[in-house]
Amino acid sequence: MKYMSVGFVILCTAAFLTAGCAMFSSGGTSSVLNNSQIFSSVPSEPVYSANSSFMSGISEANQIVHPAGLHLSLEIPLQPSRIQGVAAPSVDMNGNADLSADDASAVYDKATLTEDVNLRGNVLIKGYLVVAPQATLRVEPGAVIRFAATGTKNTAARLVIQGRIHAVGTADKPIVFTSDRSTPARGDWGGISLVASEKRNQLEHCRIEYANTGLETQFSTVSLKMVSVGWAHTGFLMRDSVTHINGGVFSNSDIGFEMHDSELDMKELTVSACKRGIVMFKSAASISSCKITNNEQFGLLSDECRIRITAVELSGNGYGADLKGGEGQIIATSFLNNREVALHLAGTRVKVNRCRFFDNNQDALRLEDGRALVWGNSFSGNKGFNLHNSGREDVNALQNWWGSSDPAAISQKIYDAVRDPRSGSVQHFPWLSEKPVFLQ
Repeated sequence: MKYMSVGFVILCTAAFLTAGCAMFSSGGTSSVLNNSQIFSSVPSEPVYSANSSFMSGISEANQIVHPAGLHLSLEIPLQPSRIQGVAAPSVDMNGNADLSADDASAVYDKATLTEDVNLRGNVLIKGYLVVAPQATLRVEPGAVIRFAATGTKNTAARLVIQGRIHAVGTADKPIVFTSDRSTPARGDWGGISLVASEKRNQLEHCRIEYANTGLETQFSTVSLKMVSVGWAHTGFLMRDSVTHINGGVFSNSDIGFEMHDSELDMKELTVSACKRGIVMFKSAASISSCKITNNEQFGLLSDECRIRITAVELSGNGYGADLKGGEGQIIATSFLNNREVALHLAGTRVKVNRCRFFDNNQDALRLEDGRALVWGNSFSGNKGFNLHNSGREDVNALQNWWGSSDPAAISQKIYDAVRDPRSGSVQHFPWLSEKPVFLQ
């Protein structure tokens, strides 16, 4: 027994020295990284100890060992799926790894971040990733964040921001939030949700694809710059929130942009190829230098909103813009090639000035009452009426260019009490005798 014990000790010592030499020969020294250091300083995938945890909020006693260092306890690294809050790549019966998990530098499964974290490279999220109120999630340029396409609509993988998100890519290295499927489809994952986060949330040069709701904010504030949202059921949904948008594209969704009881400042955004482009309820919005094009049903639908539309193109939609109630102004905006009514106003106190209405398939401007003021605009080439007064109140539409200086030709394209005694009249004289230079 004595010699057997000595032999066992010698064998263990040899194994220890062999492992130590192998680790130190790589040039590394012992290093134990905390949660934030993993993403800010480690370029390769971390190795997890048997008792490790990815987040200090889950277990403060656990540690993560960097591959270049040697942990003196010689704990054997395990697969991430053995760690609470972190999942390993999915493997099928043939041992083939899931498409996105195979190359993921980090994998989260129903995890909550309680400290600031940086994401880089390829990241996979399963279930959910929640950023706690005290934490900031930073996503580095070029990162690809994939979400597992599992679960139902209510249990789909999603990113929830209660703290702050700072995802700033570049034109050359955009940040992508997408499905993990090789053939993705609309609604594969839940989306990005900001919940009562009134901090400086910022997304720049990002793409959000194939979500149920690409980006959702509730009682939150966010700034978007050159962000594209596509192939979603709803591209962006705002409730009781404040949003600033500069540039980008919302496209190929059931609804491109929807807002309730919110405030919006939108510039140079394109909303296209959706069933409904922009839908607003009881909100305040400033929309300038945007393109709202080729949306199947409506380009813009507004209900009881305060709205200012400046230098916007509404073209190729079903209805161009349909405003019900509310107030505001529409200035220097072009309505062209819309299949239905280009601009429909019902109970809206709005000024329409320096706008162009041309080549629309039906009526250019239809009013249900006399609450709007229409002057200094240009109408030409519309297949329906240039102005259709379908209400009982008179409409003031002075000093417009009606596509002709001939009184008979002008009257022929206006629908009012002259054609239908049940309608109010349209006061369109005097009119402009030629098209204004600024509307050429």
